[in-house]
Amino acid sequence: MADDKPDDKPDVARLVDEAAKAIGLAIAPEYRANVILNVERSLAIARPLLEVELDDELTPGPVFQP
Repeated sequence: MADDKPDDKPDVARLVDEAAKAIGLAIAPEYRANVILNVERSLAIARPLLEVELDDELTPGPVFQP
């Protein structure tokens, strides 16, 4: 079984195929490569945000005051 390390590259093609199947979305073969590319780009954009470690005791303020 593969380790779930942050530097392990996810199998984006399988993710796209399984997610599409789960929601009943047919992806035309001519668009599949671009869908995979866009998911890879989305993951790359989100990675820095997802790597930020938050304190377990962190709580949001009840009211935003600029």
